[in-house]
Amino acid sequence: MTRTDHGDEAAEQQLSRWITEIPEALRELRAEVLDEHFPFDFTPMSLAVLEAHMLAEYRSAGEKVGMDFRPTECAMVYVGEVLLAVGGGRWDWDARKAPGSSAGRPVVHPDPALGLAAVDPMALVARATRIRTGDVFIEEAARLQEAVAARREREPDWAPVVVPHPEQTAHRTGADHPELVRWLDRRAAGFAGWAQEAGSGELWDFSPGSLDRLETVLRDRFADSGGLLAAKSGAFVQGVVWYVGEVVRRSRDGVVWQYRPRTRFDEPLGAAMFHAGDEIYLDTPMVAQPGLRDGGSAHPMATLNVLFWETDELDNPIEPRLADILDDFA
Repeated sequence: MTRTDHGDEAAEQQLSRWITEIPEALRELRAEVLDEHFPFDFTPMSLAVLEAHMLAEYRSAGEKVGMDFRPTECAMVYVGEVLLAVGGGRWDWDARKAPGSSAGRPVVHPDPALGLAAVDPMALVARATRIRTGDVFIEEAARLQEAVAARREREPDWAPVVVPHPEQTAHRTGADHPELVRWLDRRAAGFAGWAQEAGSGELWDFSPGSLDRLETVLRDRFADSGGLLAAKSGAFVQGVVWYVGEVVRRSRDGVVWQYRPRTRFDEPLGAAMFHAGDEIYLDTPMVAQPGLRDGGSAHPMATLNVLFWETDELDNPIEPRLADILDDFA
């Protein structure tokens, strides 16, 4: 069943892509677009600060507003998430073309009980930069607040409900997979032996700095990704995966282990963990921050594979580091 109002498969793909990229957009907004004093608490009051920043990004009323400008896209995510927090509802995709977007744009549908039309975050950004009053975002949030208050006057026990997209629901699952639970127990029990094989037990303190030492061990032990992947089912590489994930879990907020076995085509995986012959990492555990709006996720096995790459998928030169995995998390 499609999640979009128009039953458009292409629109559903666009919506899924948008939902998947929300955490990264929020992390980028926090780290690269806004200054360190921005509250980032997803309250209506924070929208006034965000709008002031967007007015600084667009210095005149005549500048074209579009999703191809990354600060705009990041701001749209934040505005939409605040509106969902106020009025409930869900993200949707409007497939109709709009200025600044050749493939439609995301919209927020408030809780159906409010009887309100969808809100277009890009249109809000465009209006804010055009009229330059500084209160467009917060006035939209206030409109939703008034609608919620009116509804609760009639039905005091009612509250707006946020309906997550299936991509968001999937992001929260997999922490109690039986195979994952058994694997974590085995890796914890075998840590002392793995540490000795990796070098010295005293080196492996689960600190971010220890990832540089582990990278040296891996580069000395394996010549390339092929050698690493060939050893994927062995205890040593699985110990590395566990250690890297534990460093992330212990150094970033809200990180949990997850395992959602699937193929690259999102079909159920038939082989056991670490044993799928035609997969690189989707048959291995991941670490994620499912409770955070801007939470990240990563497969340590994928990070290990990329470690030996000299160019990316577009043949651009890269210098990957094992510690880069920490940058994927809030």
